[in-house]
Amino acid sequence: MIKIGLIEVGAMHDECLYSQIQFLKHKNHKVTLFCHADLEPRIKDFPDLSKIIYLDLSSKIKKYYAWYKIRKYLTDNNFSKVIFNSAERNILKLIFFLPTKIECIGTIHNADKLNKKNYQKKISKRLKKYLALNDFIKDNVQKEKLTTNKIESYYPIFFPEIKRSLVKPKKEIWITIPGGFDSNKRDYTILKKWKITKGIKIIFLGNYNNLKARKFINNLKLHPSFSSFIFFDNYISNELFHDYIMQSDFILPLIHPNVPYYDLYLKYKISGSYNLAFAYKIPLLIEQSFSEVKDFQENSIFYNYKNINNIFNLINKNSKEFYQNPKWEFEYQKEKYLSFVLDSQVQL
Repeated sequence: MIKIGLIEVGAMHDECLYSQIQFLKHKNHKVTLFCHADLEPRIKDFPDLSKIIYLDLSSKIKKYYAWYKIRKYLTDNNFSKVIFNSAERNILKLIFFLPTKIECIGTIHNADKLNKKNYQKKISKRLKKYLALNDFIKDNVQKEKLTTNKIESYYPIFFPEIKRSLVKPKKEIWITIPGGFDSNKRDYTILKKWKITKGIKIIFLGNYNNLKARKFINNLKLHPSFSSFIFFDNYISNELFHDYIMQSDFILPLIHPNVPYYDLYLKYKISGSYNLAFAYKIPLLIEQSFSEVKDFQENSIFYNYKNINNIFNLINKNSKEFYQNPKWEFEYQKEKYLSFVLDSQVQL
């Protein structure tokens, strides 16, 4: 048994924590979670942790005190390994404050930064290994030689059980777009041209209560099928969010070649939509330019974003059986993760 610190100093990416905790508990290692205080409502009920230490990072002084507190706790309790849930800019000073005897591993959420950002290069010097969130990201990092660090992929696609409360009307088909309004990532312009088939609901599963989002919704009100679009104007509870995802028939990331961040998602980043689909084995509706990605080849229906109205025809013609690969099972992901993080040899 070893003591492992799992650290998230940002107020995001908590969706990656639960899977790692569950993987590590199967080796009976003691895992202490250090995380941003803003994450408390979403992670306070996580099981199988030795301890959760919340970090007040609301000022520069409090941030430095938090770094000191982390170092002291790790040192006093003989931790040998730290896993950064987000190996990004906000850990730069912390990672060099930790004793060198502690092995550091981190998840890279945007691999494009590995060779372009000086701060990421500095982080790479202190990290022993990187974790990527999809096979295609790991493959692109290795192909382009973006880092000399060891790198492996894992899929944080396991979530706590929830209480189900949502009743889905019979014969309705739900196409869900997870996440809040983000025009850098998602192509909302295409929706104006989309002729929605009767019985289809397009669910925008995120908070659309901001100026840009409200403007988008007001413009969409002219759509002849506006009643087919479902929006939320306030916070969605974690339970309700996952309930909608679980009952969705398709997940639509809405990432097209005409959005600013398209190139990043093509090679270096994942959308959270992917892992939600993988978690509940829901087929994705993906723009055809992503067809080289093996995960999508096996579990998606591809469409041409310039002909969005053909999408329902493609759905009706589909005969593909989705999620046949064993990689989507907990045991596979657990063994792959532990093999890399703990340097053990596991035959997959």
